[in-house]
Amino acid sequence: MKNKIIFLSILASFCCTQIEAQNNSTVNAMSNEISDNLDLRAVASIFGDSRNLEDFERRLNDPDLQISNLDLNNDDEVDYLRVIESVEYNTHVVIIQSVLDRDVYQDVATIDIERNNNSVQVQFIGNEYMYGPNYIYEPVYYSTPLIYASFWTSNYRHYVSNWYWNYYPSYYYAWNP
Repeated sequence: MKNKIIFLSILASFCCTQIEAQNNSTVNAMSNEISDNLDLRAVASIFGDSRNLEDFERRLNDPDLQISNLDLNNDDEVDYLRVIESVEYNTHVVIIQSVLDRDVYQDVATIDIERNNNSVQVQFIGNEYMYGPNYIYEPVYYSTPLIYASFWTSNYRHYVSNWYWNYYPSYYYAWNP
């Protein structure tokens, strides 16, 4: 009995150190300007708090939160970030695009969501030309995000933003970067 207790305590301490090791992540951008203007850790945080991709797009562009400070077309206004998604089997790829002009979009980041059995793996990948090569952030959520439940329903339809150049939702207004 004593050996079992010692073994279980060693096993528990090993598991705790492994969980803590996952919590420490370092992301280095090639350009401080881009990571300051759109921090993928902040994007991952609002992604985990969102109910679905429409809610995620709303939070991404909320003037009160000001998650984004990107002005890629240099018009002195923060660009609207639209969200589009493609689905293949158990993998969802969510693309965050900056709306630059009529029918002109710039991919800023992608979110890869993959389900294997009962686990979900999420990666936030910054555009290589903006963030540099291998700019990947893998968040660790302490509780299962609500947005996961929306991805694998039987009647799921992939999300494509309705918004485009000069046609934005009523809550959105551009602010100066």
